[in-house]
Amino acid sequence: MNNCAVFMLDHDKDFLKLYSTILERKGCQVFATDNLFILLKYAQTVEPRWIFIDENFSAAAPDDIINTINHQVENAPRYTVMSQSKDFPYFDHTSPVDYIYKPRTLEKIIHIAENCCIIQ
Repeated sequence: MNNCAVFMLDHDKDFLKLYSTILERKGCQVFATDNLFILLKYAQTVEPRWIFIDENFSAAAPDDIINTINHQVENAPRYTVMSQSKDFPYFDHTSPVDYIYKPRTLEKIIHIAENCCIIQ
């Protein structure tokens, strides 16, 4: 296994299991959870390279969750916020955070696996 760690934060257990399996089979180290506290603890040990966050994970805005993570993690990872909507009215093009329509997450995960995880 290489050093490309991908974290996923979502309440949908089936989603987490499916996409974790795909990434693991491509050589990524994956940590998928529905608990932000556990994610923060694990992120202090294994620096995530990418974190996927479900837009509806909590009442807090995704930006608040990202700020919380960034205060706990030494090297800020890349983020993808998964949305149930195709429109992102609050999208800031200068932000390092990607927004994606959740059903299109598979494409993003395959791209990450090809560029970051696959052991050559």
